[in-house]
Amino acid sequence: AVTGRRPNRCHHHFETLRPECSFCYLRCRRNPSASRPLAWHSDDTGTPTMSAEDDADAVTQELSDARARIRELEAVVEAREQKLATLEKKLGDVSAQSAWHRADVYGALHHIQDYYRDSELFSRGLLERVIGTDSLPKKRQLTVTAIMFFLLPICMFLTVALTYLAAFGAPYIGSTASRTLGAVLAVYYAYIYQDNSAARGSLPSARFKSSWFWRQLREYFPVVLRKANESTKFPADKKYMFGYHPHGIISVGCFVNFVADATETQRLFPGISFFGATLAANFKVPFFREVLLRLGCISVSASSIRYVLGMGPGNAVVIVPGGAAEALDARPGSNDLTLQRRSGFFRIALQQGVHLVPIYSFGENDLYPQAFRNESGTFVRRVQEFWLKRIGYATPYFCGSGAFCMPAIPGNPIPRRHPIITVIGDPIECPKIEHPTEADIEKLKVQYINSLNNIFTQFADEYAPDRKSPLRIIK
Repeated sequence: AVTGRRPNRCHHHFETLRPECSFCYLRCRRNPSASRPLAWHSDDTGTPTMSAEDDADAVTQELSDARARIRELEAVVEAREQKLATLEKKLGDVSAQSAWHRADVYGALHHIQDYYRDSELFSRGLLERVIGTDSLPKKRQLTVTAIMFFLLPICMFLTVALTYLAAFGAPYIGSTASRTLGAVLAVYYAYIYQDNSAARGSLPSARFKSSWFWRQLREYFPVVLRKANESTKFPADKKYMFGYHPHGIISVGCFVNFVADATETQRLFPGISFFGATLAANFKVPFFREVLLRLGCISVSASSIRYVLGMGPGNAVVIVPGGAAEALDARPGSNDLTLQRRSGFFRIALQQGVHLVPIYSFGENDLYPQAFRNESGTFVRRVQEFWLKRIGYATPYFCGSGAFCMPAIPGNPIPRRHPIITVIGDPIECPKIEHPTEADIEKLKVQYINSLNNIFTQFADEYAPDRKSPLRIIK
């Protein structure tokens, strides 16, 4: 029998502990702190062995230690679960009791809107005036929309600011930096003056057109694109001119659907490249023009349209025939179009022998209410028509998106949040006539207007149930 024990030494082998030995493992390894001496016995061969009683004691001690460790871990887990439950309760109390105490003010607006809409404390009409009829857009959607609709004034301000620094900025940025900036701007302005990309198919970038940025803009309203007849095919071996109606204030649906590839344009029209036509003056604004060119925008001049259509099959030009004059009649619930006087639109279609496609967007006129009454004959309308004749650009006095007790803010370029459903009619095949007569133009115009009326009649009850007037061609 072995009496006494030395730590880190095996009483069976009388040497350093062996992890492969059952005696070392059970007694010395697992219970090195045993205070009583180990009892060993010799077998017939003289090899010392551990008694059954000591073996059972070692296993029992091992299980006892394991249970104690498990209890310690369970206590730790329970404490952490209690701490997590406490934090969740605090967050829930902040969300349910006082949304104004949140750091996220935008989230507080969502909370207040949902709370009062579900409550019965106020009448429905008051709630609609205070918190609006639509749910609040997500942060990213609102941010993207704000950037997009403030982009033109931002670019104009940036141009003025940089020009001022180049001319008079030496005391602020140093003479060397001022001269360098002046030289760069001079080269850029000269490039803009002589560049004719807007009249020669622009500089479209497929990656830029399909950016996630435009999809967030689409979801703000949202914008939906569909065919009037789902079975209608648009072969890629044809040339197309799409007429978008109504103009609205800014033609948001035209931009989202056809300029920026944010809807299902590629699925509905595989193999067709779209070029949106806009005012030539937009391509004279530094920095802003670069965005338009990368989106595939072209000048709305006849020569520019003919150039794109002459590039061959598979190209489509999207035009808003109503133009600036129609923007003056854009008000919620109205469906007034300026089309009778747009003979040039139909003349180009006949000269090029394209497929002419009518489009109507329900909700386009609902994005911006007019700030003043501007019906025909009013003082405001006479002022607007005066500037339209002088500079070729209308100056609608509109109201943008509002907040709380203000349903609309005058001059705010961010539009109201209203669905835009764009319906594409069946293409009208135009015969190619080099010199169309007035009778040819009128015949095509009647056919086109009838197609527009068919679209409106078929979908108005579904997409514009609150309309205030039928479709009218007023000019």
